[in-house]
Amino acid sequence: MNARVHSRTVPVPVLISLLVALPLAAEQGPPPVSPAGPRIGLVLGGGGAKGAAHIGVLRVLDEMRIPISCVVGTSMGALVGGTFASGMPPEEIEREVLAINWSKTVGSEGARDRMPINRKLAGITYTNSLDLGIKGGRLQGGGGLLKSQNIEDVIRGLVTAARSTKDFDDLPIPFRAVATDMLAGDMVVLEDGDLSVAMRASMSVPGAFSPVLMEGMVLADGGMMRNLPVDVARRLCADVVIAVSLESPAPQPENLTTTLDLASRSLDVMIEANQKAQVATLTDVDVSIVVPMGDIGSASFQRIPEAVPLGRAAALAQQAKLRRYALPEDQYLAWRQSLSRESGSPMRLADVKVTGLKRVSPDYVRTQLEIVAPGKQVTTAQIVADTARIYALGDFERVEYVLSGPRDATTLEVRAVEKSWGPRFVRFDLGFTASGVGNLEAVIRADYDRTWLNQRGGEWRNAIQFGQQSLLQTSLYQPLDVPQHFFIEPLIRFENDREDIYDEGDRVATYALRQLYGQIDAGMNLGPRAQIRAGLRSGWLDAQRDTGATVLPNIDRQVDSSAQLRFVYDTRNDASLPTRGTFLNARLVSSGAWLGGQESYGLAEGVLSKFYPFRGDALSFILGGGKRLNGQLPPTQEFQLGGIRTFPGLQYGELRGDSYWVAGTRYNWKIADIQSLFGQTIYAGLRLQAGRMGEPIDEADDGAVYGISGNLGANTPLGPIILSLGYVDNDSWALQLAIGRPIAEGSILDEAR
Repeated sequence: MNARVHSRTVPVPVLISLLVALPLAAEQGPPPVSPAGPRIGLVLGGGGAKGAAHIGVLRVLDEMRIPISCVVGTSMGALVGGTFASGMPPEEIEREVLAINWSKTVGSEGARDRMPINRKLAGITYTNSLDLGIKGGRLQGGGGLLKSQNIEDVIRGLVTAARSTKDFDDLPIPFRAVATDMLAGDMVVLEDGDLSVAMRASMSVPGAFSPVLMEGMVLADGGMMRNLPVDVARRLCADVVIAVSLESPAPQPENLTTTLDLASRSLDVMIEANQKAQVATLTDVDVSIVVPMGDIGSASFQRIPEAVPLGRAAALAQQAKLRRYALPEDQYLAWRQSLSRESGSPMRLADVKVTGLKRVSPDYVRTQLEIVAPGKQVTTAQIVADTARIYALGDFERVEYVLSGPRDATTLEVRAVEKSWGPRFVRFDLGFTASGVGNLEAVIRADYDRTWLNQRGGEWRNAIQFGQQSLLQTSLYQPLDVPQHFFIEPLIRFENDREDIYDEGDRVATYALRQLYGQIDAGMNLGPRAQIRAGLRSGWLDAQRDTGATVLPNIDRQVDSSAQLRFVYDTRNDASLPTRGTFLNARLVSSGAWLGGQESYGLAEGVLSKFYPFRGDALSFILGGGKRLNGQLPPTQEFQLGGIRTFPGLQYGELRGDSYWVAGTRYNWKIADIQSLFGQTIYAGLRLQAGRMGEPIDEADDGAVYGISGNLGANTPLGPIILSLGYVDNDSWALQLAIGRPIAEGSILDEAR
């Protein structure tokens, strides 16, 4: 791709500039009719979600019969402008934009549905999405905090046929996209190559999306150099410029009191400055359309339906000036018909190639292509569905596709770009809990994974955790077949837990429970939803009283060996605060002398939880239980109930014994959005729960207990935050707070939350 580089100005990071996702562009055809009169250049400025207003402007220009000779756009303006230049009529653009699911396109909705079950379980309690790599002895992350795969998919789908037009002068309407070279600090005008890449480069907000690497340049959002590129349009074709800019009201003084407020506003001021400089070059023959956006912000994608009519109103306010350039109806229809392209029809694939891989097995990637295959007739949407499955594997920065050849013998090339900061990944997590009676617990954890040790996808996994519950673990996850249906996983784990012991609701002692064991599992992944594994475990455990009365005897080191069987089924949309889906987790343990253990015992435990969206809120049900099948359970295997997640109103581990059951329901009312596109909300909840601990260690079996609790919670960028006030009918009250990574509460209910 050739790019014109223009004079340097002061580079400024822009706030948020995303896209309007659109459907397939029409196929390329003959060049448009050139209407008589001055050549009109349409300039569309950047502005994130506010840029949907450009669609309203396009509708008015079409209704007034204003022909456009060339289009230049920045950021969102490049996305809307590139779509229009590729031949899509304004009414179709509007129809498709209003049908977009923005929570899926820009946010995280649906991402977990495609995630392999092994990846779901490996990160089941992570509270953040930071995925760091180790390169050259330093931590390194991706180029942007937001994943752009879905955005890139819709851009490619939007201009599918136009991507084969390498010279943007040969599009139905000549087009230019403006980007910024982050190395040189120069404005870059993109004039040829892959149209979708040019559009993507123009909207690559630094820090939000990874930049586009091209011809030795690092390209990012063009708004930093030229948010309203009037001068580019004049050089391209324009005798007359129609410039569309998006205006937000200046903040009030009381809203500029913090460092963050001032830093954010300084960026706006500097971007507005380069835009004002371009507006100042407009003459009497040009038309400036300024769209007042009110309180619609750059990231307000849920308010796009409100932005479109604002653009329409602003354009109608300039009717008198625009009317000078209107064509007679017959001339305009001839011009518009020359732009029209037939919608893309399904294509028949002659070949499917997977390229760009260095570590990841191409054969494994091909197993994710459930729809596309040589000889099949497919649509662009079906190609996107398959590439989305590849991206969900978690090994790639992005997954691109390129189509070539005739529609009856098309070659599909899938280009999977591996994470440049891999294959050694590090993740960090932090959790904190507190209760009104003074109980404080915290954990800090780090995980290190070395992926793709071999062509079957072997992974070396390591974890270290400090705090109330400390652990050190290493394992080798080794798939046995190309699709990774079958696997083995040997592991070594050391745990050191400090646990409080209660006698009839009173804390009487604290014990240190330690165990060290090795285990080897063999298992099967059942698609993206379920996994079954069986294994053998052998090691030692001990339990030593740290403080308090002698409630449990000290247990000196003893050998504990067992056979383990576990089944997990998970379709939840979120691991921490789900609003839909099902979670089923069950385990069976059998320990005995036949494996070299000093004690013989058996246990079974399981939990089933269901989550339902209801009128914007969430309703959930949970049923769980565990039972000692034979022998005497060691302290490390005893069941516990109590805590903000398993039984609010009871302290952590307040009920402890050899069997239990629990059932409950919860309703969460959404009361405010933090960032709705990413499922980050504030909610208020009411929870009803019943349960019983059988054979408790304090021998105080009072039968079933019933509880009610109210809570305020939020799913935040830092993880879940929950504040709960609970009451249990044994006259127990508890005010409890949990932040970040969940603290284990001693039963399989921990993972259901």
